[in-house]
Amino acid sequence: MHVMTHIRATLKPWDDPEFHRAYEAARRKAADAEGGDGLHAAILVERLLRETGFPHASVEVDRTAEEALTHTEHWLVTRDG
Repeated sequence: MHVMTHIRATLKPWDDPEFHRAYEAARRKAADAEGGDGLHAAILVERLLRETGFPHASVEVDRTAEEALTHTEHWLVTRDG
């Protein structure tokens, strides 16, 4: 069974449209990946961002115990690490 994780993402910088497009494309690919929970999706998104021209991109995952139970997490996605 595949459980959908709900992601609240904050992107920095918030005003870089190219970075936002790359993030959205990577997020779609991660969402389509087999069996990817939130943490595995974050790892994949970070790898894809780095492969598409943002070598210092990072994805930090933050979630409380309550968020884990409700399959929700917050990502801080940064272009420059």
